[in-house]
Amino acid sequence: MNKWFSATRILLLWLACIHTPQSNAASNDLPTLGDATSGFISLQQEKALGSAWLRSLRRQVKTLHDPLTYSYLTSLVFRLAPNSELSERDLKLVIVDSSTMNAFAVPGGVMGINSGLFIHSGSEQQFASVIAHEIAHLSQRHYARSLERQQKATPLALAGLLASVIIAATAGADAGIAALASTQALAIQSQLSYSRQNEQEADRIGIQTLFDSGMDPKAMPAMFERMLREARLYGNSPPEYLSTHPVTESRISDSRNRAEQYPIKAYKEDLEFHLIRSRVLLHFSESNDSAVRYFRSAVDEGNTFNKVASQYGLAIALNKADAPDRASTIIDRLLSRYPDRIIFIIAKAESMAKLGKTDEAIELLRKHLNRNPGNYAITWELSKQVAQRGQINDLFNAESLLLNLTRAHPNEPKIWYTLAEINGEAGNIVQLHKSRAEFFYLIGEIDDALLQLQQALKKSQGNTQITATIQQRIDDLYRAKKGINF
Repeated sequence: MNKWFSATRILLLWLACIHTPQSNAASNDLPTLGDATSGFISLQQEKALGSAWLRSLRRQVKTLHDPLTYSYLTSLVFRLAPNSELSERDLKLVIVDSSTMNAFAVPGGVMGINSGLFIHSGSEQQFASVIAHEIAHLSQRHYARSLERQQKATPLALAGLLASVIIAATAGADAGIAALASTQALAIQSQLSYSRQNEQEADRIGIQTLFDSGMDPKAMPAMFERMLREARLYGNSPPEYLSTHPVTESRISDSRNRAEQYPIKAYKEDLEFHLIRSRVLLHFSESNDSAVRYFRSAVDEGNTFNKVASQYGLAIALNKADAPDRASTIIDRLLSRYPDRIIFIIAKAESMAKLGKTDEAIELLRKHLNRNPGNYAITWELSKQVAQRGQINDLFNAESLLLNLTRAHPNEPKIWYTLAEINGEAGNIVQLHKSRAEFFYLIGEIDDALLQLQQALKKSQGNTQITATIQQRIDDLYRAKKGINF
């Protein structure tokens, strides 16, 4: 998957979402909006549409696979969701690998952010306010209801949303795409923007969700003020999020008035947000050396959390800049204060591996995996380090670890891609094809997925149980191919 996509491809997608006729699946057979089992879009239809939309997104933009960042986002979302009005909490999360500010909620429980949202948020509370707002849109089914009012075909309108997210992810790649983003985003805004009433409702419910989750309601107007300042800096080309969620002085005032109705109390900021923010800053740095200079200058600035986060950022930047000895010294100091914090344990294991102490790194990771069974980030790092030793038993161990991850996180393409590589090295050819099939399916390449499953079927003849499982998966994918695809 290429990081950037040409302006021509985005333009074609945009034209398709405006002019493409309705597909059979989006015909007038859809009932009118009602409860969970009827409606212009039923909840079941939303789920199928959301899954297809997510596959298409993954095919067309680069997503960020970082188990630590994903785990943080997951924990935050599932801290907020139980205190929201969301009835269906089977959410699929995705992080777009882009430094621009964006967040989106798609019918069917798909929630996503651009990783740049970490950079553009001044605190965890502000970051959470955006997530709470998007959860509110999902809980009130605003998108489905706007489609009912406009009597628009669901796939057609969702294709517009897909174009919007792609524009947001690719804006800034070059002058042509930046120009396209400024014009096309405005052209499809009427399709994508929620109504003023929807936005006010999402603000109100989001503020309540923040408070009920033990977070600061005033963070929402503070984040809106931050967004408005950025919008003024961008002039006529605001971030896509502000095109579809316009922020005005009156909206800020309204949200501030609502937030001030809640009791004044001290709210606890989570260090983990600031640590993840340092990871994202490093990810988008021009070079490892420039990141080292940045974090070194930031170490003595800000509050305690910012200092610790800058120390951590400096350590992981040094490790990437081939200075693992200095990185390890910093991490040791952090571990003396936070001995069980997983993000520091993984950093320590990474620096040990860079220093040639792979066995010790693996032992450290195994010890903490026993203390945190099934932990995504530890399991991922352990599988990498075990596989790098290259012995046949290590390959089987890495394969087992990754299989465990696919059960816990079946919708993460990178896990399946890496598992396929390990399957091949371990000589497990049938599982190699099955893993590749799941990877291709999750990035919307269903034909390629079916080809892999056909190969797996041929090579598993004689094993009735395995062939039956593969044939069932082939049937599943043919049904998905006949359904909605963007």
